[in-house]
Amino acid sequence: MLGPPNAGKSTLINFLMNTKMLATSNKPQTTRMHTRSILTGPDYQVVLVDTPGLHEPKNKLGEFMMKEAWRQAVDADALLYLVDATRPQFPEPGQLPGDRPLVMAVTKTDLVDESKVEKLLESCRQIPGCLAAIAISAVTGYNVDTLLAELIPLLPPGPPLYPEDQLMDCDMRFLAGEMIREQALGLLEDEVPHGVAVEIERFDEQPDAVTIEATLVVEKDSHKGIAIGKGGQMLKSIGMAARKQLEELLETRVHLKLWVKVKKNWRRDANQLRWMGYK
Repeated sequence: MLGPPNAGKSTLINFLMNTKMLATSNKPQTTRMHTRSILTGPDYQVVLVDTPGLHEPKNKLGEFMMKEAWRQAVDADALLYLVDATRPQFPEPGQLPGDRPLVMAVTKTDLVDESKVEKLLESCRQIPGCLAAIAISAVTGYNVDTLLAELIPLLPPGPPLYPEDQLMDCDMRFLAGEMIREQALGLLEDEVPHGVAVEIERFDEQPDAVTIEATLVVEKDSHKGIAIGKGGQMLKSIGMAARKQLEELLETRVHLKLWVKVKKNWRRDANQLRWMGYK
């Protein structure tokens, strides 16, 4: 799955999987690393690969994200490119791998009028290699089944790649970090989120609860103060929202402890990026 930032890739996957699995927010570049969600039906298994939004990199983190997206595109059996109906951006000529089946989807159609959607669909059909162009809404579910029906025949026949009850190929530590970062993205001021990362220091599963200790990493001392908030209120709000979401995901009680630390300009430092898992 490819598209510009905020096109709705993660939201669409959450809808298809019928559960909240991936971090979403109204901040661009929420997705930083690819994830694989496994949708298994009666006679199919679709591996939905979420990728970072396509953008012009401005730092080492951005460069990593673009490598992530294009590496997954080359490895995929088929491509689904999402066009945000409210801010349409189309792939540039020659940008997509030409040897992969391509389906175009116009998203967020519940937010624009029908005439605009039709024009966008026509523009999608002009993209070289486009096999189908479908208008959808991952919020209302409009036409999502139609989109899935277009994708399934593009997959190669064969046995399932994953057990039928497996939903993702990443561990719970990773998902916990993403859920915490999602809440930070939603609550912090606009200048902070791009420079926020989450390090899971402890993930301890007990029979009746999970204990998680995590650190919010920010780039500036001033951002640390914002993330903590007056009297620690902002950090408390992030923790409460993240804990609620983690309890729904893990289906058990969660004890969550959060700290904040500064790593100066970590997005521009290749060594720090690797240390934090962006490798």
